[in-house]
Amino acid sequence: MLEMHALSLCFGTRTVLHDINLSVRPGDCIGLIGPSGAGKSTLLRLAAGLLPPTRGRCSNTFARTRLVFQDPRLLPWRSVAANLDLALQAAGIDPKLAVQRRNHWLDRVGLSDAAHAWPTELSGGMAQRASLARALALEPDLLLLDEPFSALDPALRSDLGQLCSTQCRATQAAMICISHQPWELNGLVDCILQVADGCIQPVAPCTSGPGAMANPASLQA
Repeated sequence: MLEMHALSLCFGTRTVLHDINLSVRPGDCIGLIGPSGAGKSTLLRLAAGLLPPTRGRCSNTFARTRLVFQDPRLLPWRSVAANLDLALQAAGIDPKLAVQRRNHWLDRVGLSDAAHAWPTELSGGMAQRASLARALALEPDLLLLDEPFSALDPALRSDLGQLCSTQCRATQAAMICISHQPWELNGLVDCILQVADGCIQPVAPCTSGPGAMANPASLQA
């Protein structure tokens, strides 16, 4: 479970997030919307343990939290396949299983033919798909998506969004997905939260999603 209690984060004299209370349980799929600079990405970094809160508490008991950034962050001196191999090796995955997972997820994101390409040879959309495959190959129980589909065309954005949502629902993993396009979250998440002025609040349930709002996040802004 991910829990934020009375959490605030300040950079110098500027308060980015204020008095956040959020609970995310296994199987929860949550969408985050809000203007640029509202604190959405900062909230994901807190959840991933990359930032400490200034005040309050952030507790994450998920064992395999994976954050997919807006930029791919592939190692340029390693091929696409080797980027995935390194992540799987670092996670202690058996080498034979690692190869199976790598090949499976490269195929799922449509990059089997680019497995031995260098990151510099990829388009922005292809690089982002490789980054997503790397995260999914690690079988996260909490998947944090920081606008990872922004460099993709609308059809592919929809396909990969559905891929993430389907995988999380099948494994009861939790997912938090940031988007500037609220419509693309429809059917992918159970509820949408808005981040504005350092606070978060529910916007609407996504009733088209399976089990919509069955496990809503507990919120107080």
